[in-house]
Amino acid sequence: MKKVSIKDVAKEADVSLTTVSQILNKKSNRFSEETVNKVIAAKERLGYFPNKNAQQLRGSQTKLIGVLLPNLTNPFFSTMMQTMDDHKPDDVDLFFLTTKEDKIEEGIMHLVERGMDGLIIAQMIKNPSRLNQYLLNHNIPYIVLDQSDDHGFTDIVKTNERNGGELAAAHLIDYGHTYISIIQPHNLTSNMKARTDGFIKYCEMHEIPSPIIIETPLNKEGGFAVIDDIIKSKSSAIFATNDEMAIGIMRGLADKGFHVPNDISVIGFDNIDIAKYLVPSLTTVAQPIKEIGEAALALITHKLNQNDAVLHNVALHNELIIRETTQHFKK
Repeated sequence: MKKVSIKDVAKEADVSLTTVSQILNKKSNRFSEETVNKVIAAKERLGYFPNKNAQQLRGSQTKLIGVLLPNLTNPFFSTMMQTMDDHKPDDVDLFFLTTKEDKIEEGIMHLVERGMDGLIIAQMIKNPSRLNQYLLNHNIPYIVLDQSDDHGFTDIVKTNERNGGELAAAHLIDYGHTYISIIQPHNLTSNMKARTDGFIKYCEMHEIPSPIIIETPLNKEGGFAVIDDIIKSKSSAIFATNDEMAIGIMRGLADKGFHVPNDISVIGFDNIDIAKYLVPSLTTVAQPIKEIGEAALALITHKLNQNDAVLHNVALHNELIIRETTQHFKK
């Protein structure tokens, strides 16, 4: 996809390259107000950004891909980052950026201003139509991961998270658990909602009492913070919507004198690397984290190289990994 150049701005404003360069580099004193306004207006219409930072970071043939992530503390995302870095082509550089949920659009604008050729967005997009139009205006191809819904604007990489929730529910029900709590974040992203919906619907289909919902931040501290609520629920099993929460829950239960899984079973979601090294090791629904990273990188490089209009929807499978934090319910 051709990016807007300074030549395009000069042509649009009907002035010389030198004029555009000097005005955009804050050397506009020698030009009339009318000329300055023409250049600025042309720049805005075409969506041109000076590419100074990108020029410093790369050679002229190297493509720069920005990856927007929620955080770097969750091993899920650090593993994805490492996978992308391990598999990136020689003519690609990656620029990783984290941003808070309410600052996503600002983060994307920052990446565009830094001269990215393409974007991988691994966060929930609140206004996908507006974002799509903004990136179209700036000729920036992008793909999204399954934190966002598929609105048909661009390529998406996702896993069947509804089925992942069903796998977790089926495992606990097969083990005889009927009083279950779901520990989830306050604001559910698209994929998190699919996990919990799958779990709840499976319980309904098998006439299991509706799980108790306990909300808390999506991290270890969040899991640790709701231990008293978990104990009050008298649940025999816990479904934590990610492994980080599950780790915090296990620590909190141990501090209160509860043994996992003898007193209460715990299942997580993601299968981050540390899950198998915990004592006891964590039963979880495994997402193919490395495959997600590889597929995302392959799709965005394809869009940059081929510039075709075909949309790709990559759906990967989850898998139940039974370890030591779940056992059959003891009456």
